[in-house]
Amino acid sequence: MTTLDDAPPPVLPAKPGVSTFAVGGALIAAALTIVTARSVGFSLSEIITNFTRKNSPAEGLLHPDWGQIWSRRSRTAFIETLQLAVIGTAIGATSALPLALWSTTFGNPNRWLRMLVRSCNNVIRSIPDLLWALLFVTAVGIGALSGLLALFFFSLAVTTKLTSDTLDGIDMGPIEAANASGASLTQMLRTAVVPQILPSYTSFVLYNFELNLRASAVLGLVGAGGIGQRIEFFRGAGRWEELWGLVFMFFLVVFIVERISVTLRRRLI
Repeated sequence: MTTLDDAPPPVLPAKPGVSTFAVGGALIAAALTIVTARSVGFSLSEIITNFTRKNSPAEGLLHPDWGQIWSRRSRTAFIETLQLAVIGTAIGATSALPLALWSTTFGNPNRWLRMLVRSCNNVIRSIPDLLWALLFVTAVGIGALSGLLALFFFSLAVTTKLTSDTLDGIDMGPIEAANASGASLTQMLRTAVVPQILPSYTSFVLYNFELNLRASAVLGLVGAGGIGQRIEFFRGAGRWEELWGLVFMFFLVVFIVERISVTLRRRLI
């Protein structure tokens, strides 16, 4: 008969320790950081010196021109930025859905066509939005059209990538049921695939709109229209008070749009 004194002591779980892989990875990351910092000439003392000396942009930041918030020209430039973001997101996201579907095995049985679609997606995604803007400014000239085309390709790349990743994890049961019932390819995609990814796809579109709203300000710096052109005008003229007032106006609107978008995305997912 076994007594309590004869019972084996309880086995306590081993305390989690730091693995050799984690230590090695941290050392490699630290070494790469040091080597990279030295190769690019990084100097913390120079950064402190440059920021503490007399600096016109920093002085303008301390005394922004709040009148830019109510300026008619600033409002007009921002409305153009908002229009570019809306149109670029709408056209790009609409085009991204079929491209994402055609890049999957169940959405595109033709292997060579599927590889072509994936290759096109990779090429579009590899080119950043600012480079798209520079290309279209050169091709069609300075103005809102070049910014719209740049945002279209940027939206196409982002939404296609995110939607394709979602398609990789959908439930194949409805697809098999649709195929077994004799549904055509279009009917199968419409009834078995799109309903599964629609909430995530809508969330991606809203997120992409946020990105486009921010990107449109940068695209304007190279002449692609929107509020960025007005920011570049103030920068070139050295009018830092007006520039920072415009930046604060843009930040306020982007913050409001982002809060609305985050709330909508939480309800969708």
